[in-house]
Amino acid sequence: MTDLAATLNRDGYVVARGVVPTTLVAKLQSLCFHSPEQSQLKRRGKSPYGVRHLLSVVPALREIVDRTPFTDLARSVLGESARAVKGVFFDKTPSANWLVPWHQDVTITVKERREVAGFEMRPVQDGIVHALPPVSLSENLLTLRIHLDDAGADHGALRVIPGSHLAGRLEPAEIRNWIDRVTEVAVSVQAGDVMLMRPLLLHASSACLSPAHRRVVHVEYAADDLPGGFQWAG
Repeated sequence: MTDLAATLNRDGYVVARGVVPTTLVAKLQSLCFHSPEQSQLKRRGKSPYGVRHLLSVVPALREIVDRTPFTDLARSVLGESARAVKGVFFDKTPSANWLVPWHQDVTITVKERREVAGFEMRPVQDGIVHALPPVSLSENLLTLRIHLDDAGADHGALRVIPGSHLAGRLEPAEIRNWIDRVTEVAVSVQAGDVMLMRPLLLHASSACLSPAHRRVVHVEYAADDLPGGFQWAG
């Protein structure tokens, strides 16, 4: 765990290999496809490809990500009070195969709009309230990407710019500068791997060259409560 945390702090990401048993991978696949209310399951044609507000609409999944092995990983970085505060599920398939440009994850999801110093409210999306928090808060969050399928360089592997998380929240010109200066890395993973990532790490993904399932449970963890009456939305 110490080595994982050191690599994460330096590069902004690290992969814990094979930490999710095959039986748990299968259970997560089933929960994400069959448990959400139909209104929460995003589709393109007949193909479901995503669920937002995952921890709220699939309570059984929240229970799983607040247990070992996931809490072990989160607490090795954030401390013993770390817990899951946001969840998203997404899948790339032949009919839902998209690319994601270079970006940082800069907003958080909260239960209601409030005026709190240091926070900027953003537009509501699909009924979910987003806020732009102080950079210091983003720097203390941790993302676990729980991989339910293999994802290599030709199959939607996440591409990252190592070390970019240390530069704070970046403007578009600064993002371009990082991309030009630093060699990107395609992070190949297998089902059962968990990628730990700082949300401010620059990352992107390409469309799959040979589309098939590329299912990921994306969970953000925090160690602290939010100020000013804000509550994490899940």
